[in-house]
Amino acid sequence: MLYVGLTGGIASGKSIVAPRLAEAGMKVMDADAISRAVTGPGGAAVPAIEERFPEAMRDGSIDREALSAIVFKDAERLGELNSIVHPLVHEGVRALFQEYVAEDPDAIVVEESPLLIETGRGYVPQFLIVITTPDDTRVHRLVEHRGMTVDDARARISTQFTDEERIPFADAVIDNSGSLAQLDEQIAAVIDRVKAFHENVRTETLPTARGRHIMHAERLTGKLAHTGVDARVKGMDVIVPAGTPEGNLRHVCCIPHGDAWVRPDAEAYVEVRFEETP
Repeated sequence: MLYVGLTGGIASGKSIVAPRLAEAGMKVMDADAISRAVTGPGGAAVPAIEERFPEAMRDGSIDREALSAIVFKDAERLGELNSIVHPLVHEGVRALFQEYVAEDPDAIVVEESPLLIETGRGYVPQFLIVITTPDDTRVHRLVEHRGMTVDDARARISTQFTDEERIPFADAVIDNSGSLAQLDEQIAAVIDRVKAFHENVRTETLPTARGRHIMHAERLTGKLAHTGVDARVKGMDVIVPAGTPEGNLRHVCCIPHGDAWVRPDAEAYVEVRFEETP
């Protein structure tokens, strides 16, 4: 199994990329769809939202436009709403993840979520795809396709991380500032890369390294920290404490190679070595 994250700001193009990943055979979990379900009629979040945001209720249902007008101009109230909705969305994602893995233990499972990094889960996926798009382009899309005013669109964008804040978490970046043809080419390349990486991990195959950079090592230390391993970067390698459990290394998709371990992504190759003991 490979757990992939797909994220990017509102109107960045996730709805174009996610179906392509599904067409390639990956199992896609749509966090926004789960969010709409828990806040829809009879949804698990409705009672708490009714209690805290009664002015956004209409005949027992949430008036999404009214709720948006309240929370996207008030960070404190947005945090209050998120504290209700996010745990329920995470619960739904976990249930769907378990279902997909039970069906196919070797599946590539994708979590599509606009707030994956903002909710502190940027290092949870074993491979993270970030879609970047200029803010002006996103504002234009929100105005043209969702009927927002320019001010409302900018307010919505301002509640999320910037592309610059997302990129350090990314194993792969898709730049959606160009043509559809350029986007399509990047999506195809990412699909090929994810599948090759998954196969390398599954078969413990060492690829020819095409990409070595300190940023790849720094990102891997973040993934290891999420598993409880205190790793550090040395050059372009990662150093982990002697005796680090094999399970932690495998969790971040590393494979054994001699007396070291390797994350076998040809485009972001990282070697993991153990701290020398005195």
